[in-house]
Amino acid sequence: MPVICIGPVCVPWTCIPAIVFFLWKFAKPLLPADWAASIEKQAAKLWEALAPYMEKVPFFGKKKGKCTKENGAAESVRPGEVGHLASAEQLQALLQRSKEGAFGVVLDFTASWCKPCQAIKPHFQALAGSYPGHVFLQVDADELEDVVTRSGVMGLPTFQVYVGGEQVGSITGADEAKLGTLISHLAAK
Repeated sequence: MPVICIGPVCVPWTCIPAIVFFLWKFAKPLLPADWAASIEKQAAKLWEALAPYMEKVPFFGKKKGKCTKENGAAESVRPGEVGHLASAEQLQALLQRSKEGAFGVVLDFTASWCKPCQAIKPHFQALAGSYPGHVFLQVDADELEDVVTRSGVMGLPTFQVYVGGEQVGSITGADEAKLGTLISHLAAK
């Protein structure tokens, strides 16, 4: 999957149009009205032309891979270890159990091709060992695109912390200090 890496954040190129459209909201009022109208007209033409191709790229039309026990998905995670999320249903069940139990859930949205993701992986595993009463899971962005989309992930690596079934924090990027601060929300649980 083609990506654009800026510092510690990798973003799939297919997210660039969404980022541009988001920034457009802020830039449009600063431009003369005729320029803004012309740009919007050209962007609409471009989007129309790209639509047939967008189904062929990741995050739009890629066939989803299946995660099984044989290829590394864990039904349950041992304390102090990082597991692999197998499905959206598994995540929903885990968050429901988190509401009823006394444990938090930490998700690491990652991909094998993402260098910043691989660089921070040992630190994430060490943090999992520091919080043995909580569940730490990696979410493969290529295998579980539906989970990535529903979770609002726009770049990799992204880390999300859930306490009592509710998200209490999220960061994007391979910053060890920020990750440690984010995961410290679990200490309150």
